[in-house]
Amino acid sequence: MKYIKLSVLLCAMISFFPAELWGQDADEITLESMVTDHEDNPVANAVIFGDGSNVIRYTDLFGRFTITVPVNSTLFVSADGFISRELIAEAGLEKIILERDSIGQMVNIAYTKVEKRDLPGAISILNPGEYINEDYSFSVTDGMTGRVGGLLWSDNIWGMEDALVMIDGIPRNFGDIRLDEVEQITILKGVNAVALYGSHAAKGVILITTKRGEANNRKVSVRASTGLATPKLFPEYLGSAEYMTLYNEARNNDGLQPLYDDKTINNYRNGNRFRYPDIDYYTTEYLNKYVYNNDVSAEFSGGNKDARFYSNLGWTNNSTLLNIGEGKNEGDNRFNVRGNVDLNINDFISSTIDVSAVLSNSRRGLVDYWNSAATLLPNKYAPLIPIDMIAPDSVDALLLAENSKNIIDGQYILGGTQENMTNPVADLYVGGYNRYISRVLQVTNGINIDLNRLLKGLSFHTRFNADYYNSYNQSINNEYSVYTPTWDSISDSEIITGIEKYGNDARPGTQNIAGTAQTRNLGFSMQFNYLRSLNEIHNLSAILLASGTSITRSRVYQPSTNTNLGLQLGYNYDHRYWVDFSGALVNSTKLPEGNRSAFSPTISLGWLMSSEDFLAGASSVDHLKLNASAGIVNTDLDIQDYYLYENIYTSQGWFSWYDAAYSNQAATSMQGANPDLSFVKRKEFNVGIEGAFFKRLICLQTTFFLLRMDGLPTQRFSQYPNYFSTLVPYTNYNSNQYTGVDVMLNINKKAGEIDLNLGINATYASSKAIKRDELYTDDYQNRTGRPVDAIFGLVSDGFFMDETEITSHPKQAFGEVQPGDIKYTDQNGDNIIDERDEVEIGRWIDPFHYGLNLSATYKNITIFMLGTGSTGGNGMKTSDYYWVDGDNKYSEVVLDRWTEATRNTATFPRLSSQQNSNNFRYSDFWMYKSNRFNLSKVQITYNLPSGILSKTFVRALDVYAMGSNLFTFSKNKDIMDLNIADAPRFRYYNLGIRISF
Repeated sequence: MKYIKLSVLLCAMISFFPAELWGQDADEITLESMVTDHEDNPVANAVIFGDGSNVIRYTDLFGRFTITVPVNSTLFVSADGFISRELIAEAGLEKIILERDSIGQMVNIAYTKVEKRDLPGAISILNPGEYINEDYSFSVTDGMTGRVGGLLWSDNIWGMEDALVMIDGIPRNFGDIRLDEVEQITILKGVNAVALYGSHAAKGVILITTKRGEANNRKVSVRASTGLATPKLFPEYLGSAEYMTLYNEARNNDGLQPLYDDKTINNYRNGNRFRYPDIDYYTTEYLNKYVYNNDVSAEFSGGNKDARFYSNLGWTNNSTLLNIGEGKNEGDNRFNVRGNVDLNINDFISSTIDVSAVLSNSRRGLVDYWNSAATLLPNKYAPLIPIDMIAPDSVDALLLAENSKNIIDGQYILGGTQENMTNPVADLYVGGYNRYISRVLQVTNGINIDLNRLLKGLSFHTRFNADYYNSYNQSINNEYSVYTPTWDSISDSEIITGIEKYGNDARPGTQNIAGTAQTRNLGFSMQFNYLRSLNEIHNLSAILLASGTSITRSRVYQPSTNTNLGLQLGYNYDHRYWVDFSGALVNSTKLPEGNRSAFSPTISLGWLMSSEDFLAGASSVDHLKLNASAGIVNTDLDIQDYYLYENIYTSQGWFSWYDAAYSNQAATSMQGANPDLSFVKRKEFNVGIEGAFFKRLICLQTTFFLLRMDGLPTQRFSQYPNYFSTLVPYTNYNSNQYTGVDVMLNINKKAGEIDLNLGINATYASSKAIKRDELYTDDYQNRTGRPVDAIFGLVSDGFFMDETEITSHPKQAFGEVQPGDIKYTDQNGDNIIDERDEVEIGRWIDPFHYGLNLSATYKNITIFMLGTGSTGGNGMKTSDYYWVDGDNKYSEVVLDRWTEATRNTATFPRLSSQQNSNNFRYSDFWMYKSNRFNLSKVQITYNLPSGILSKTFVRALDVYAMGSNLFTFSKNKDIMDLNIADAPRFRYYNLGIRISF
């Protein structure tokens, strides 16, 4: 904890890092000037201040400003998107011209940064500063949604999950950072782009670069938003009377006697709700109509050429839906502080220090409320028993109730039974609470040495990081008694004549600490970089690096390590032709000695086609570049455990000699040894095009990719007899292929006074199992040649209508069937329907994903809309909400069950009070299409005119209203919007303000 406090203190100091102290000069000059670009366009909101004054001025809409500073002092001028300038404050300074920083937009890639025009292929870039004010998101994952081609979701690139997340070049987590701390997000998709990061980058890299201070450009920005969220959909369960009626029907279908008589059912329909409970845990009796959320952050940055600083402080919190007992105290709080300093120690050595801390605290009642709500029968018991319904002459019952230590609201005792000695309502009122507390501290130090004196263009860089994650549960655990009432009816009144107590009341007041988890991430890298331009035509680059990371987790013996040597060699001719070689010598402790190292070579080529003569006269083509890359990355990511290459034994089983009177414990082989086990290989070829057309009206980036993950470890049981099953070694045999194309298209158009920007991105990613060790009797069950995420199941053919149809149909081997049960297709004609009749019926992941974002700005108002969608995949309705049998709680889906009266219209099989393995198994009966389009966000932003602010200390002021996760358009939206046994999905509505100084 002391390190967390130190980091917070350090970041707070950075936040108020002092600028140079100004002295007073007797001679001052008042300057009236304007700031423009090279085309004489005014630059609004430029910052002007001097080193001899504490006065800061901002240009108005026409680029004009007035400032008084000491004569001959240094005047600093900066503006977003322009290169800063330093000038002497003297008479005659009527116009200041700033150069745009377009060519110099630098893109962060593996271990370096390059100009955007020199970027290799299969890389996408997001600069959140360009859109966060019109599309505000707290999280980085939300800030990427719908904006990047090739990114199916937060960590899925080209259909491969578990992309590596790097924050400032260090393996970290999305939860460690908020979007307004981010300067740039680089999505490294291609094999050449990820090679230098080694083995752990084989599924792609999401490289997040945080903001840093700029010399002579002091900034202060504060943002605050508040809002609420409403549930999109709750499960619909049947009430007590309906449940009891249909449960009787289920028993009747099974040849059993009804459990509830008509009088009892009617009492539960119309009677006293405490004696005949009909509990719906999704009503406002227990839940709020909405939850609230708040978000506040502040940013500070600035400095000079020798020292620059940046700091971000943020706080977010939200409530939960529960509105009784401890539920009213539930909520999440997150506090973050990040600070960094860039120091020029001398003219050739510089250093960076980065510190980040995140403190999170989540409080919850000691109850699994949502699971209880989805499983507890509505007629089971009343969670609360009113004391005033105890008969006055039932002295013992009154005394027992009044002596309870847990009287709720002065009028209720806790309900339950001997079999059910807890209930979720009681848990919330008196069960206690749990705090989940997590702390994150991250420290990074870099040293940069300019070695120009030894060799022009040479530099040396080191980076060290030490990250610590700690979490634990802090709880107060109480015990409580429940009471079962004995009811009677006297003079048409319902009264309690006796109560039975179960359990004990105890509030020990002891604070319990449990679930402690710790993670330590230590890393170090050093590299030589060489960057040289000869005659401004021949441009050379090279990197030689060594990098190592070790992540240690509590209760896990083996640390997760990644070590590699890297080499990059690049050349471009006049920024027209590019060639890049990137390779890494990787190492893995998951493999046997002799196979623990491998070299990963990749190459990338680029050609600026628009610079050639045959396109020189094409006025419609502003920029057209062709990229291609290929290579192999060796990885151990798909090697799931250590020592897979060893012969592993375990002490399971027993043996005895023929004449022995007792048994001896046996050592049993679990797997055979394979000293040749080696890396999985990502083999890839991709080709891409990027272009700008019609004076940059249209900007396009697209990549076609073909990659294989070869040598996935598996035990090849098909090659051994059954009695050798415990001796089968792991070998590099299985192979998966991923192919597809991603597209990013932007259209920018000014229509009168309206600025329009339309962004379209789409990804088609298809997977195929190329090799599998399999030995199915029927070829149609082979996974080879099918999607990696293929769903296998039975093909349904309606319901059995009568016994005659059951008799004439192939026998279904999943238990006795009756009319109303699901009928399946016999795939192999053996007149038996069993697991051999399972075929490919769908796929889990939608192969086609897309996003649309549209912004329209009229004067000072911007309207932004974001839509996302996917198509081609499937889902399965397999939760207890749909698979209703036994004594499960009945949901609304059973209302369309099969009966003799509904045999021609039913959409749900007959009810059964037994376990029905025939109906409730994977089949296309339960499958649905997951095609959808989401209206993910709408935001309206108003920017206060700069003319109003020009005479104030406020640089910019925005107010906005936002709605997110708004609507799902899909045939099956109710299925996809529904959460079972968990908190519901929400629609969010927020109001916010941003002020810059």
